[in-house]
Amino acid sequence: MSDRRTSILVIAIIALGCANERPADELDGGLAPDAATRDARVVDVDAAPPPALDGGLGPPDLPVLDPPSHGGTITFQQIGATGWYPSVRDPEVGPCDAYDASGCCMARHEVTSDRLTPWNEDLVLTLRGPMNVAQLAVYQPSGDGWSLVSAWDRRAASSPRGLSFRGNDTESEGFDGAIGTECLVDLATDVPFPCGPGSEPFCSGEGRHHGWAGSKLFVLLARMPHVGDPEAGTPCSEGPGGNWYDAPWIGLSLGELARAGAFSSCQCYARNPAEWWLGDGCGQFNVFEVVNDNNEYRNLDVFSTNFFGYGGYVGEGPCGARCDVSRLGPEVDLIDKTTIAEAAAGAVASPERGPGAAFRRPSAGYRYFVVLLDEASRTVQLAIVHPSQIPAAASPLLPALPAEIDGDVVRGLLDLRLPR
Repeated sequence: MSDRRTSILVIAIIALGCANERPADELDGGLAPDAATRDARVVDVDAAPPPALDGGLGPPDLPVLDPPSHGGTITFQQIGATGWYPSVRDPEVGPCDAYDASGCCMARHEVTSDRLTPWNEDLVLTLRGPMNVAQLAVYQPSGDGWSLVSAWDRRAASSPRGLSFRGNDTESEGFDGAIGTECLVDLATDVPFPCGPGSEPFCSGEGRHHGWAGSKLFVLLARMPHVGDPEAGTPCSEGPGGNWYDAPWIGLSLGELARAGAFSSCQCYARNPAEWWLGDGCGQFNVFEVVNDNNEYRNLDVFSTNFFGYGGYVGEGPCGARCDVSRLGPEVDLIDKTTIAEAAAGAVASPERGPGAAFRRPSAGYRYFVVLLDEASRTVQLAIVHPSQIPAAASPLLPALPAEIDGDVVRGLLDLRLPR
C-alpha cells in the first residue's frame, strides 16, 4: 500500500498528539558559492544587531558546520479547493449550523475560491524542537514586489519586528532561537487579535495575534540537532518515550486553530471534534515534519510533507525505516523514495500525485528552509538550501534577506527544481 494511503490516519494522530500532551492554551501546536560564504566563521551572538526592518536582516554570522549540499525542492501545484470547514463562534451569538453540542458552536465557513484555499487565510507558524533558529524572515506582496513584513535575528533576539511568539515561555522570556525536544513555539504577526465575547472566529484568553494572510514567503535559517547535542535546547519531555521525542516540525495552521487553543475540545480541525482523526475541517500543513511514532513509521532523519483538511489529502506521509539515508553523502538534501538515493531533480506534486521524494533533516549544519505560498499560481514551493551553495535564482534573496525583493525573484523561486 502506498505511503499516502497508509499514513493518513497516522498523520492525523501526529498532528494532534503533542498538542494533547500540553494544556490547550499553551499551544497556539548557478550553484557557485560566493567567497565570503565559503569560509567558516564563528557565531557571535553579541555582534551588532542587524539593520532595521527597512534595511533587511543582512547575512548571518554562522560557522560552516557541514559540507555544501545540493539543496532540494518539492513543488506543490494546483493547491486550493472550494468547500467548507467549521469555524468556531461564540455560543451566545452563533450561528451554530455546522456543529452545536456541549457548548461548542461552529458555523459553516464557505470557501468559494480555489486559489490556494484555505492556505491563503491567516496562518500561524509552529516550530517544534529540537531546533536552533538563526534568522526568520516573512515577505508578502507589496506593489510590484514583495516586502519584508516580519523579521527576527538571533543577533538581536530581544528585538523581533512585526512578529510575536507564544508557547514554551516565550511570551515572558522571549525567544532565543533554541527549541528543545517536544517543545512548541507559535509565531504570528504582532497585530493583536481581539479574542473575547462575540469575536469571530471565536477565541478566549489574551495575547493572541493575527497570522499572515494572502500570499506569503517564509525563510527560516535553522538546524535540527539530535537530542544530546549541546545546542539542542532545554527539553519539554522527561525521556525518549514520547511520540515527538527528537522529532522537529515546521508546521502551518489556520490562525483560528491556533487561537482557539489548537486541539481543544472545540476547534476547526475536523468537522466533528469527536472525530478529530478525520482532519476534514480546516486541517493543517505539515511543511517539514520528522515523524517519531515509536512504530514502523519512525524515521528521525527525513521529513514528511503533507496538507490535509476539507479539500482532501495532498502529499506523502512517513517514510519509515525503508528510507535509510545513513549511506548517503552529506551533499544530499532530497531523496528519491523509490531508490533511496539522491533525487535527480526537484520533485513536483499535486492533489493527484505525491512528490515521491522527501527532504533530509539537517542535523549537523544550517539550512535555509524556504516556504512560498503563492495565490496567483496556486503553488506552494518548498526548498532547502545550504548557506554555502545558494542557487542563482535565490541569490537576490539569500543570504542578505533584504527589505524588498522584486516580483521576478519570487517567480524564479517558484521555478527552482533542486537538485539539478
